[in-house]
Amino acid sequence: MAEVPVKAPPRLGLLDPLRGILALCVAVYHLGVWFDISQSGGGANIAMARLGNYSVSAFFVLSGFVLFRTTPWPRLQKEGPARFWLRRFLRLAPVFYVVCTLNVAFHLGMGPEPSWRFIAENLSLTFGAIHPNHALVTGGWYVGLVALLYFAYPALAWLREKGGPRGGLVFLAALALGLWAWSLPSTLEGVMAQEPWNRFHTYVMAPNQLFLLAWGALLAGLHARTEQRLEPKVALLLALPLVWLLVKPTPQFFDHLAVLTGWLRYRYLLVVTGLVALAAFTRDGEPGWFGKGLTRLGAWSYGLYLLHPFTMKLVAPHWTGRLGFSLALALAILAAAGAHRWIEEPLGRLGRPKEKR
Repeated sequence: MAEVPVKAPPRLGLLDPLRGILALCVAVYHLGVWFDISQSGGGANIAMARLGNYSVSAFFVLSGFVLFRTTPWPRLQKEGPARFWLRRFLRLAPVFYVVCTLNVAFHLGMGPEPSWRFIAENLSLTFGAIHPNHALVTGGWYVGLVALLYFAYPALAWLREKGGPRGGLVFLAALALGLWAWSLPSTLEGVMAQEPWNRFHTYVMAPNQLFLLAWGALLAGLHARTEQRLEPKVALLLALPLVWLLVKPTPQFFDHLAVLTGWLRYRYLLVVTGLVALAAFTRDGEPGWFGKGLTRLGAWSYGLYLLHPFTMKLVAPHWTGRLGFSLALALAILAAAGAHRWIEEPLGRLGRPKEKR
């Protein structure tokens, strides 16, 4: 019998355009800092810092949501854990391996000094369990932590299924609450109590980040319990005050890590979780040209996240300021499009399960 690919899960609301916006915010923030296009403590600098840093947090929430919403236990049981892990590996690893190889081969200094231990941790994607900043590329800490979710997901999906519709939701709520409680010591005191050089290394640790994946999982459980959806225009109107909380110029800060700690952090995390929820609970519709552009950018988001530091390295020796920033951002988007077309799409097709007809 002929085999055809199993149909991919349907698109969920405005999550694809949101993914594009988040990746763009991360790239603009990092490139803006590296090319020094805004004054520290100024309104533009504050807005970019919040949007850039909390867009990474939103990616964690979004990743948890999409995985728990699109891969329930029956689907995972049908394809098998081995096929599931292969599919997720082919989504996560190839571009990550490419950028790590570029960094190590050209001695770009985007991570710790390479050693056989670090290389083994990166090849096996286990560095998130040891220290996320063992990643051999800038921003790779996110990859290590998401890999932890993929390793654990079959067990989590089974536990959710065993609880039934109501018990499964209670399980997700308990998971979200428990992991959030685990983050309290780091967020409230642990990060800023470190020496300045060690604060970011403490910030990215698993206890301080994994609860965001669980928050996304809880959103997925709630999403599965109701068919009610918002109209896109209503969702966008509701998003405006949330976006304002992220971009408003107060309270002022100069140390960007200061806004990522304390109770203030949880306030902003609730804001970006709300934005993910609005995007997820929006009715699917036919996007216009702008929405299609953001959706396309969303498909390129993983490459944009990992590749923009490389375009900075390429551009910075020749151009500075706003010109250098603009060139680096444009090149990052082009590189991300190429990575999606020639790496992510072909290898992603290899991981899709087949069904007989």
